[in-house]
Amino acid sequence: MVPPTTDVIDTPAGAIECLRVASGADPARGSFILLHGIQGTAASWSAVAARLGGERVILMPNLRGRGRSLSPPSPEAYTLAHFAADLHAVIEAAPAPVTLVGWSMGVLVALSYLSRHDPARLDGLVLASGTACAGTEALWFHSDSHEGLAEEARLRAERLALSAYATPVAVAGAWQSVRNADLSAALAGIVLPTLVLHGAEDDQCPLAHGRRIAEGIAGARLDVWPGAGHNLMAQDPERFAQALLRLYAAARGDMLAATQ
Repeated sequence: MVPPTTDVIDTPAGAIECLRVASGADPARGSFILLHGIQGTAASWSAVAARLGGERVILMPNLRGRGRSLSPPSPEAYTLAHFAADLHAVIEAAPAPVTLVGWSMGVLVALSYLSRHDPARLDGLVLASGTACAGTEALWFHSDSHEGLAEEARLRAERLALSAYATPVAVAGAWQSVRNADLSAALAGIVLPTLVLHGAEDDQCPLAHGRRIAEGIAGARLDVWPGAGHNLMAQDPERFAQALLRLYAAARGDMLAATQ
């Protein structure tokens, strides 16, 4: 894969850094936007991006608190609503149509975006290892102190094989927002072709959460990976990439049929 270039997308709150792979891509065929999790960065997607081919533009944003994106000092600036606003700016700047892909917290960010904005620029949705409502089952962290969260975050990043991760304040603020969120009601309003990917052995977000997402979105397909845990991209990036390409191929076929 050609090394990604870096875009800087201006938002009312500040700049969002977005890694772009576009060598040889046809912007008329749109883009994949890949959303990291609560600790992750754009680097979480490197292995998958390398396997997506060169037909479409690939965009991997660093949401606030990561890389060279804005990094407010207060945990209150890292809610799902703030991340959804960051995502909105990225989608508006991306070649359309967009296949939106979220992993872990990225699922909640995608759902938060869809609950607030018109999805007209989207052609498909992939929700991996995620939840619409963390409840008492999807417990990514346990500490209530910033110091405790920072240490838990460090150890969790090691377990999930994250090569880079968010600032401690970003993790603390995001976790406060995530554990109080319930976006279950947003599922019924989603009319996009949707694929739900989930590991059967996910100890961070149990499979029941993926099942509830798939049941809540009309026509969504659930693909359960036997033996897989939370970080599907690290465990089998080729399988993950092929799942995205199949969803895109089906969406493109539908679009071409509609124009004939």
